[in-house]
Amino acid sequence: MRWLGRYGLVEPLRDLVAQLRRSPHWGAPLALEVSLAWLLAGDGHQSDLAVLEADVLDPSLALVPDPWGLWPAPGKPQAPTPQEQRVDAVALAARIRHWRWLEPTALAETWRQRAQADWTLALTSPGLEELILLLRHGPALDPPIEPFLAELVGEAPIAASPIQAFQFWALLTDIRPDWPHARLKAADLALGQGDRQRCDNWIASASPDTRRSPWLWDIAARSALEAGAITTALDHWGEALAKAPPEQAEMFRQRRREARRGPGLLQARSLLNRGDVTPALTLLQRLVADDPQWQPLRTLLQQAESSAAAAGGTVAVAGQPPQRFGQLLEQAAARIGLTLPPIASDPQGPVPDPEAARQRLEAFSSSLSDAEARFALGA
Repeated sequence: MRWLGRYGLVEPLRDLVAQLRRSPHWGAPLALEVSLAWLLAGDGHQSDLAVLEADVLDPSLALVPDPWGLWPAPGKPQAPTPQEQRVDAVALAARIRHWRWLEPTALAETWRQRAQADWTLALTSPGLEELILLLRHGPALDPPIEPFLAELVGEAPIAASPIQAFQFWALLTDIRPDWPHARLKAADLALGQGDRQRCDNWIASASPDTRRSPWLWDIAARSALEAGAITTALDHWGEALAKAPPEQAEMFRQRRREARRGPGLLQARSLLNRGDVTPALTLLQRLVADDPQWQPLRTLLQQAESSAAAAGGTVAVAGQPPQRFGQLLEQAAARIGLTLPPIASDPQGPVPDPEAARQRLEAFSSSLSDAEARFALGA
């Protein structure tokens, strides 16, 4: 129940409470746990009703204060509380009353002071439960709690305790899925911990607001790179560049360049060494389109083309160098918005006459110099 309350899963919580009420174990202790779960879920009224229900189930616990004698005299317990549970039940009821009566700003002030002394308070109970209550209060807090949390578990605590920091941000992004900072931190730390599945899940379920952040696409690119999906990683870094301000763009360009020239080159070479010519050629065409100035990629592409030709032209464009070059150039130009003269020949038709192909290639010469310069600047 506490877990459902923490994550605000109202419908499953309501269903579980209905099942518990039909259980032979239903009594004041369970009703108080229901009260706490509703409080964590942000429904104070349901929490109060559950406390009243616990008081009816066992009035001898004196869970509801009556200093003025306004309420009926306690009756016989419907479900007497076992002696070993009475102390815990009374203590839980006192904690619930304290949180219900305490002003959100007062709770925030005391929690901040304790968290500054030891931020791992947020990973313990009731420290986590108090934090959840603060997050549920939202606009009632001034100043908001979110900037404080972002600073509380920033780079230094993450470097000192990466596993605990991951637990912290994982909790927060699940409790507050609409908070972009928490989701980005959780996804980044999940990737650092080798938990690519959770990282990818947080990326895939990100809100439109979060997806506008270049950092989300950077994390997605690094995750794809670890999975060996080189072209997907390059595409994601392209998204990061499209969304990044100028002062961040160079870092994403550098990471994309390193991916092409490091893992990209190694993967293409490995494919060729295994005899997987078609996927190697496809990958190299993409890498060279993005990085035409780097000679090792161009050399490996030529090797892949030679291997494809030796295999009898089984690769679609391997036996037609002029057409292959034109298609490659068109794909590359489209990435930077450069308009090139079209190739008129039908790729499904017969192999063109070499002289006619040479003349068509000459039509690209005026654009080629500009394209290479643009590639160099935007690599």
